[in-house]
Amino acid sequence: MIANKEANVVADALDARVFVYSGVIDAKGYGRVLQEMQPSEEQPYRPNSVLVLTTRGGLADSAYQIARLLQNTSKTFYLCVPTICKSAGTLLALGANQIIMTDVSELGPLDVQLMRRDELGQRRSGLVVRTALEGLAEETFQVFERVMLGITIGSRRAVSFEVASRIAASISTGVMAPVYGQINPDALGSDLRDLQVATAYGERLSQHCENSHPDTVRTLVEDYPAHEFIIDKAEAERLFKVVAEPSEELSSLMRALGPLVYSEQTPHFVKRLDGNLEAKGNETTKPPGKAEASSPSVDGGRETARNGNRGRKQKTGKAAQEAKRPRD
Repeated sequence: MIANKEANVVADALDARVFVYSGVIDAKGYGRVLQEMQPSEEQPYRPNSVLVLTTRGGLADSAYQIARLLQNTSKTFYLCVPTICKSAGTLLALGANQIIMTDVSELGPLDVQLMRRDELGQRRSGLVVRTALEGLAEETFQVFERVMLGITIGSRRAVSFEVASRIAASISTGVMAPVYGQINPDALGSDLRDLQVATAYGERLSQHCENSHPDTVRTLVEDYPAHEFIIDKAEAERLFKVVAEPSEELSSLMRALGPLVYSEQTPHFVKRLDGNLEAKGNETTKPPGKAEASSPSVDGGRETARNGNRGRKQKTGKAAQEAKRPRD
């Protein structure tokens, strides 16, 4: 059983269920979490939860569902980040009561992965839209400023500021209009809406656990330039109230999990690790003796049939001999 011994040590120390999730965050992953959440005799309910999460991101809806599920079923929700926890993983982190990070752990900006239009199965960062708009606005202003100052200074102020501004506005509009004409308003509105949805999810999750500062969600949405930007442990401590180093028990668990949590898995790996998993495995496996008796092999059935035919022939021969003997 994968890291079962180490997970049970963590479970006993924190009185928590111990889950591992490695892979993209999506509806299928949420379904796997729901499945692993079901208590049993081998994996009974515990009041707290530990989620060891490794992901490069995914869908905001699914991240919110997983975080809400763990919030609603746990007194304390611990999120352990062995290495990468980006995008939708950061959204999920906003729902944790405590974030556990190592020196190589990474969070990322609060971003969502949007489906690439006309590209099957491919995604792009939602931050691209906001960055592009900011870049276009800055470039437009720079064109306007250069033209206006050029007219004003070049004419030695013979042209008034008002006239120079109108000329500069007309030129900058003509230069940038073809660029803005390439923007699809429907696509732009949809992408910005998706970013607003992620922001609203983040605010709701953070209000529930109260582990982030009032401006943390805004900072995660607006203050980072790219999806790949690294938020290390030191910076995370400025965004969240409780960011802890892993205990020895958690460190042992991460070492035991190894590649499962040091890189994102495809397809995703989702599992509850604590409990008496050996007993659970034994229940589903029939003892060899009983299995052989209840379901003989094909060859064994043939051998039994041959033995039965041989016995009938012997009985028939004895009966014939008895018939030939003289009767008294």
